[in-house]
Amino acid sequence: MNRPLHISSLVVRSHPDRMPDVAAHIARMPHAELSLTDPSGKIVVLMETDSDQAIADGLAHIQLLDGVASAALVFHQICEADEVSVSVSEPQGALQ
Repeated sequence: MNRPLHISSLVVRSHPDRMPDVAAHIARMPHAELSLTDPSGKIVVLMETDSDQAIADGLAHIQLLDGVASAALVFHQICEADEVSVSVSEPQGALQ
């Protein structure tokens, strides 16, 4: 039996002047990658974890960061780890 892989996406709104600190903190979190950032304070985060509890814990941690106005889960999918052949690379750029 293969291990489940939980893939999720979060949208974080931070105060624009705190966005670099918030983004840096999120980038250091296990299982989290910055997908997009915007100078207005928007941050899109990709998480790959082994459980939905790890997603909930990561989201709660982000919501409590100084400078975060809101953070919300916008996507969650469960698949088998060996079914995923695409890995996440560097952030693709700023939000439009």
